[in-house]
Amino acid sequence: LFRSRPHPSPHPLRAMAEGGEAEAPAPIDLLALLGPSLKGKTGDEEAGSFGDVPTEEALSGKNAVGIYFGSNDTKEFTDSLIKARAALAEKGLLLVYVPCDGAAAEGGEEGEGGEEAAGGEAAGGALSQEAYDELLHTQLPWLGVQLSRPMEEMLTALGLTFEGEPLLAVLSAEGQLWTTAGAAALAEDPEGAAFPVGPWGGTPPGPPILSETELLVRMGTVPPEPGLSGLKGIFINSKNYPVINFTDQAEEDDDIPFSGMKLKPYTYIYKSEILEQVKKMGFASDYHPQQKDFEKYPLEEILLLFDPDKAYGDKILWCTTEESYNREKERITELRQAVQDEWDREHSPKEGGGGGGGAHGEEDEPEENIVVRDVPKEAREWVSESAENTHEEVRNFSVANNRPLLQVMVTRPRQAFGKSTKFSDSGENNNHCRPQKDHNFAPPKKELEMGIQAVKETRTCACQTTWFRPVNKSTQYSPEHFLEKYKEQGLDRVDELSVFLSAVSVGVEEALQTNETVDIFQEEFAHLGEEEAGAITKTHSKLKEHPNFHDVTYTKGKRIEWVEWVPGSSDMVVSSCCENMPFGERLETSGKASVSTVLVWSFQDSLSPHAILVAPWEVTVFKFYPSDCKYLIGGLGNGQIAVWKLSDADLGHALRDKSSMQKSAEEEKNSPIHTVAHKQISMIDDSHKKAVMAIEFMPATIEVERRGKGASEKNPPDAPIKYFLTVAGDGQVMIWDFQSLLEDFNNSDFLWRPVHRVQLQRQDSGTEMGLCHILHCHDRYDDKGNKLLTNFYASTEEGELVFGDWAARGEEDRKAEVVKKFFTTSKTFRPMLSLERSPFFSDILLGVTDWAFYLFKDGLSEHLFQSSYTSTYYTRGVWSPTRPSVIFLGLVSGGIDIWDFSDQSHKASLSDTGASVAITSMIFCYHGEDKEQKLAVGDAQGHLHIQNIPKNLIKQSGRELENMRKFLEREEHRVNYFKERHQELRDLKDNMEKQAQMAADAATADTGKAGVDEDKEDAVAEAAYKKLEMERSE
Repeated sequence: LFRSRPHPSPHPLRAMAEGGEAEAPAPIDLLALLGPSLKGKTGDEEAGSFGDVPTEEALSGKNAVGIYFGSNDTKEFTDSLIKARAALAEKGLLLVYVPCDGAAAEGGEEGEGGEEAAGGEAAGGALSQEAYDELLHTQLPWLGVQLSRPMEEMLTALGLTFEGEPLLAVLSAEGQLWTTAGAAALAEDPEGAAFPVGPWGGTPPGPPILSETELLVRMGTVPPEPGLSGLKGIFINSKNYPVINFTDQAEEDDDIPFSGMKLKPYTYIYKSEILEQVKKMGFASDYHPQQKDFEKYPLEEILLLFDPDKAYGDKILWCTTEESYNREKERITELRQAVQDEWDREHSPKEGGGGGGGAHGEEDEPEENIVVRDVPKEAREWVSESAENTHEEVRNFSVANNRPLLQVMVTRPRQAFGKSTKFSDSGENNNHCRPQKDHNFAPPKKELEMGIQAVKETRTCACQTTWFRPVNKSTQYSPEHFLEKYKEQGLDRVDELSVFLSAVSVGVEEALQTNETVDIFQEEFAHLGEEEAGAITKTHSKLKEHPNFHDVTYTKGKRIEWVEWVPGSSDMVVSSCCENMPFGERLETSGKASVSTVLVWSFQDSLSPHAILVAPWEVTVFKFYPSDCKYLIGGLGNGQIAVWKLSDADLGHALRDKSSMQKSAEEEKNSPIHTVAHKQISMIDDSHKKAVMAIEFMPATIEVERRGKGASEKNPPDAPIKYFLTVAGDGQVMIWDFQSLLEDFNNSDFLWRPVHRVQLQRQDSGTEMGLCHILHCHDRYDDKGNKLLTNFYASTEEGELVFGDWAARGEEDRKAEVVKKFFTTSKTFRPMLSLERSPFFSDILLGVTDWAFYLFKDGLSEHLFQSSYTSTYYTRGVWSPTRPSVIFLGLVSGGIDIWDFSDQSHKASLSDTGASVAITSMIFCYHGEDKEQKLAVGDAQGHLHIQNIPKNLIKQSGRELENMRKFLEREEHRVNYFKERHQELRDLKDNMEKQAQMAADAATADTGKAGVDEDKEDAVAEAAYKKLEMERSE
């Protein structure tokens, strides 16, 4: 049909033979014709890069190739081809440009007018490499051959000659030449709508090709039937799945069907590679346990199958014999062919489609007059289309009796009714039949594995065994004979039961139908996963690092000592840096003032600090004043307390002055960072003697009495906070009045001293008790219901927990006992690293030491919970602000252990990476929103990491708060039980010792009394003897 069109085709393969028929053209090797690589944009046309593109990659997925021979004189045709390029490319045509600027000059006269070509060369002159690259990069939206490619060879291969007119040759992807008159075809079909048929001389594209991945997805898993011979399970590590082509990617990806733990139905490996791996890796190889089986395997290619049901012991099994290999390979080949046939049927052209010719097709069909009536539906009996099939399946699963039932009558004499009988396993009057050896009935000792499948046909088997143990017999009876006394209960009133069931059957049926009613407007996936949102899984619980703050000038080689979020902001964070000096060097520099910095970071610029707070000593701890976040209170390394006042611009709440906004980018880059100096600092003689370790603000209602004699709630709740507590390594607890400082804040002569201080000492040695953390007890009451306002919890430098009262009063000859309780269970002779109060349970405290962490409850004399010891030291610990059962623990290795008590309490539920070196500080950013949560993590090398917490670690799961409360109550009950049990054992021991002492005393008394009686008897006997002697002498 297409040959009848008047389109010239000068190629000799298109010439007619003598017999009048066209010779079959030989296909052209496109790789040899175009060269190994092409020139042009790679990837996306807008954002792709310009460079070399492999020819094989460019031809991948294309149906045809159009080779355009053009020059600067064929610009009009180039514009027409650019307009039709989108439609042609959508139908699978790849356009390749061949520059012919030099060819026209050689064959004819030179160009007139001296106009410049599109590539920057004179018309008719050869293009330079730079001009050719510029032409392909900016003007032509397709690929081009390499400039060094000989144009004459390409023209000769296609049977063409370039004479200045545009030439467009179109070939199929297999190299079959369709037409060399592409310019004429484009003139007839300027939009490319008829491509590839019509004037283009091609054939319509065939059905799409089924890819190997799609074929395997359609196949699904193809596990063999259980019990087949020649199959054996094998364990292969999941990290080796991509190596043996069981998956296409190690990490799971929803866009890749076979990734992660989603395996292909089968794959092939080679025996020589397996034995070579076993030889190199030894027992570390997955194939080492079955090395001998692989050596006995006769073939080179080994077939691995995926069995999710683990019918052969493992989910991966392999064919151990040649017979099983051929059997399974033939089965897989049949399944592949079935999938391919189904694909061909789906994409085959429909019969009867198209056509349209004939008399009936040309005539217009008469219009139909359709009348629609809205009539009510007639209620009819419901008929199920699958009811008969369901009944048939039930009948197939039912077992019917195919032989007559046995009738057995058991009788007993009347006089034996009601007689008591005793049943036992062995009776005395039983005649035992001892076994005798009979070779006819002695089965050989063999093992036989047998499988039984229920089918319609039945088979009767019998066997005889040597079993002489007497067994019990059972008897069936009717209740009417033996249950005479229960007749009044009406167990035989069957008719009345039938009437009752008939009366209620209609209501029961309606209730059952109501239960089967389905709401068709319900969104099934609206609340999917809400209940399990808090469960920790390793797949969706990874911490994602947002920015990483680090400055070479201020943080290099230092550690992040303390971190605080700017109140009310989620993109501003403040950190203090301290030198990483050993004890010897720190001892040499002690007492010498130096410049330390507190850096204010903004998420808008992670390369340099937003503002710098300068201090005369290292800032070991700092906190924002809760009543006004513009004031920052910091504890220094020499024991003093410093205060900074920040502006809204320093905190990121407002912009700098307008003059700074008008600076250029270069001036802004070179401008110095805004520096803030401290406004007030405490008297060094009245401050701590060692570095300040913790700052704790007291409630706004508390008013401290003069000289710290006590405290009372005199201030209103909405008043600004007045007092805060500080502790240090010198064992002192100091109370500071911040309101008095604010009154004279701008007075440089103001002397700031603590309003009260107490010294904590050890009762056994009288030495100072170095403190690390402090928590004020807000809601404590005594036995009479009076509120206690002066109690606190503190941690020591030896890992202990102290409960004290800073208003304790001493007697005349004794000092005040500030320490009321002493918890030594967490003592590790190392400082306690964190002391946090639970945000959900105000009486639960978290204490973190090097080896473990502890949960304490206010009011208990023992710890509530102790974790298992870890091989990696802990460095910090914080509660989750939104999940009551989750604790985040920093490690010296840089990792973060996440404990979820709603999941397990014997080890961490999840471990993740927070930093590459030891973690030194951790704090959450939480402003009452569950949508987003950030964790600031500082490390020992001066890096400040911001971790985004995943959703399942933010949202509570179900009844998590109640379950955590029950867990704490259960642990408290355990502690009280052991306490009571220990007291009972001590009382029992005391009673036993008293009884033993009393028995010993009684025995001693009896011995003394017996000795006295003996002396008396001897004296009486002596007197009687003397009397007899006197009588004889007379």
